[in-house]
Amino acid sequence: LAAQDYVTDAIGRKFVEPPPVNWEATLEESTCRTPLVCLLSAGSDPTNSILDLAKKKKKHCPAISMGQGQEIQARKLIATGVQQGNWILL
Repeated sequence: LAAQDYVTDAIGRKFVEPPPVNWEATLEESTCRTPLVCLLSAGSDPTNSILDLAKKKKKHCPAISMGQGQEIQARKLIATGVQQGNWILL
């Protein structure tokens, strides 16, 4: 936090904020066999952006939080997604 404050004061806020993600361009880099993997950090949650893109692309995109006991349900969603061409948000 102190480092962020220093950088902000010295050269500006834009150097401590992550750049916006271009989801359209990111989608073009993926295939049905090359999924998108997002590593999250505190304060970042791309869920709404991904769901908005799915809606725009007319893709069914069920989401499931990967907590304890969710593996079986997640595997079912993935299996269904593979068969039906759905996106799955884990």
